Amino acid sequence: MSQGIFKALEYLENQIESITPKSDISHTFVCHNRANGMLPPLEQRRSSNRYFELELETLPEDDGAAGLSGRRRALCVCRVRYDIPNDLAYRQRMMAEDAEFILTKLKGPDYSLSTTGIVSVIPKQPLLDPVEIDNNIAHILSVPFTLLYLEA
Repeated sequence: MSQGIFKALEYLENQIESITPKSDISHTFVCHNRANGMLPPLEQRRSSNRYFELELETLPEDDGAAGLSGRRRALCVCRVRYDIPNDLAYRQRMMAEDAEFILTKLKGPDYSLSTTGIVSVIPKQPLLDPVEIDNNIAHILSVPFTLLYLEA
């Protein structure tokens, strides 16, 4: 039985990479940062649609009764970069579709407690943030979620 934050996030990264987009299917989801080496920030990646990373917003805290369980709770965020196409209305609709797919994948329920340690994923409202680099506007779609998992 392999559980913990690494296994839980790795499983969610694989789930997001398995999404088949409705629009612009030539750009699939690619995990940019799998915590296995130094990479430039997602914001600095140019000409990249659907490159994503999962980040911890808070460190895990105990979620059990009186601290007796191995269940942990952490606030995480899935951040996805978009800068293609230049048509902002099309890009916004594409990001809205993708946000729905990501929410659906995060909610599961096809995670295996024994192999991933994931108890539950509680998604929150997605957000869009513009990013400007060299007079080019890109967007970061952020999908925050609470991850409940077992640390064995």
